[in-house]
Formats: sequence, structure tokens, C-alpha cells
Amino acid sequence: MAVVSTILIIAFSIWLGLYTGHKRYIVVPDLIGKLLQNVKENDEFSDFQFIVVDSVYESGMTPGTIINQEPAKNSNVKHNRKIYLTIISSMPDMVKMPDLKFLTLRQATSMLESYGLKLGTISYTRSFDEDAVQAQYFEGKPVKPEAKLYKGSIIDLVVGLGSRGTQNSADTLGGDDADDESDTLVDEL
Repeated sequence: MAVVSTILIIAFSIWLGLYTGHKRYIVVPDLIGKLLQNVKENDEFSDFQFIVVDSVYESGMTPGTIINQEPAKNSNVKHNRKIYLTIISSMPDMVKMPDLKFLTLRQATSMLESYGLKLGTISYTRSFDEDAVQAQYFEGKPVKPEAKLYKGSIIDLVVGLGSRGTQNSADTLGGDDADDESDTLVDEL
């Protein structure tokens, strides 16, 4: 009985090894920098299944370019293994515009960065709130909080001068014309 059991265990182990392809591996190629469409059409990569798990927008990069893969290149995997990919998307993600009004310039800058937006020009206006945001603009027009914008959009800010907003500060703003412009900006808001 012991001999039959041993033979059955050995036979089962051999069969299981053959069935699962034990010790038969293929090497994962380096896909980073290649276009997903080209990879899928190439017979060289037919031993793998490709699944896109994420996409990110990067200006200046070709949409569909693979920027990350899992498992990593040169890993040993079995035939028909799934490779999870991150690619460049053709459109940036949408984000909601935060409410920057009355935040300090430093806080507003940090918040813009955390939302994936970029700080554009900073204009100053007379206001008792020194370095506090008085208005936020996108493409020259006021933008309301919660408005949907593309990630990477440039936001211009109007910031209060505080005690610096006296007549003596006209020289730092560029003369009388700068005072007129800041008054106009305040009136538009």
C-alpha cells in the first residue's frame, strides 16, 4: 500500500508540474516609452495580455505612450500573463476650481498646486487684506469656485495691498496708470 501511495504522489506531482508549466517562464519586455497600439499589434508581445489600469496627462508627450508597467521589465512570468499599464492620456483630467478668496497668497499657491493648477500672473489692488486673494481669473475672466477646469490650467490672482495700498505705493505699481488699473479691477469684481 505504501509503494502504491508513493507512486501515486510522484505521478500526481509530475502531472501537476506539466499542467501548470512549472519552471517554464518568459521574460517581461521593457514596454516603457512604446505606444500601446504598436505593442498590441506586435507579434513579439503575443505571449502577454495588456490591461490599462491608469492614464495621466503630460503635455508634450504622445497620447498612448506607456509610462509604467507591472510586472517590471526582465521579470520572469508564465505564458499569457497580464501586464498592467499606465499610459499617457490625450486629455488632461478635470478638476474643480478651489475657492481662493481671502486666502493668503502663499496658501492660495499651495492650494492651486494641490489641485494640479498653475499660478499665472499676480495683480495687486487696494484692499485692507494684505496679501489676501481678492479675485481669481482663468483666461482673463473671473472663475467661480467649483468650476471645472483642465488640470494644468493657469489661474491669475488679484491680491490685496493692505497698508501698502496708499498713495505712496503708486511708484511701486508703475505710477498713476497702475492705480487706475487696480481701481478698474476692483470695480469689475
